[in-house]
Amino acid sequence: MRLKKFISLQEEIELMDLDGDFIKKALKLRTFSITSRDLQSLTHKKEIQFVVRTTWFPQLDLSSTISGGLDKTKHNQFLSNLKSIDRTNAADLIHYSMSGIGPGEFMFYFMYDKCTIGGGSSKGVDLKIGNQTAELKSIQVSKTARGRIPQGYINGFFMGGAVDTSRLANKIAAEMKKNGIETGGSGSGVEFGGAKLDKLKELQPGKYAQFEREFGQLAKTYFDKETVVFINNKKTDSTYGEILHVGPVDSRNVKIDVITQGKIKPMVKI
Repeated sequence: MRLKKFISLQEEIELMDLDGDFIKKALKLRTFSITSRDLQSLTHKKEIQFVVRTTWFPQLDLSSTISGGLDKTKHNQFLSNLKSIDRTNAADLIHYSMSGIGPGEFMFYFMYDKCTIGGGSSKGVDLKIGNQTAELKSIQVSKTARGRIPQGYINGFFMGGAVDTSRLANKIAAEMKKNGIETGGSGSGVEFGGAKLDKLKELQPGKYAQFEREFGQLAKTYFDKETVVFINNKKTDSTYGEILHVGPVDSRNVKIDVITQGKIKPMVKI
């Protein structure tokens, strides 16, 4: 028997084990009748992978999906392969819009055989791969110094509900008020942009350094506890959707970015 015929026969046998009704319901041209609840288990993992492959990446060998845990090298290589098959569909996969999940989560579910998605109610856990859990952050990395954001830093995200920065935000707000710097912004609660934080740093350098040390300790608590995966969210980059960093983050590389909605957003050097 020729190898191609054998592989085709083997795939037909594997398809016999799939839930045909689920595939029929889920398969559409540009979107899938799949909910975030479907991503919370492995029940229809094979069906979902088959539907996405068949619709968007027909040349893909499904055996090339990632069977192990989080792996930056394997992730980026596999995503590069998807882009070579169809760059537009790869972009759709990376930022697939679905109620209850964030950017990149559907991509991880498809690419990793053991991955499930925690969903919006999960505190600090977006991805579950076997016994491994991780929080996913879709961000951009500064390739050059950008305003007050140094080169090599990322920003634009919260550290998550597992770490409460509101108490420190209120302490900073009180110091701002003492120095005549008023809160303000489009969000609700305490709001201080970068310019106002820089003003406080100029007026009270010692006090501001103390705030940054306190924030560093909060960041250490967070990054020591959570596995955080940073993926590139800039669509015009060739590395869009790739993992920029996964693993430990040195709290000394974490600074205060802005305060919004009564919470502090960090900027992190990776």
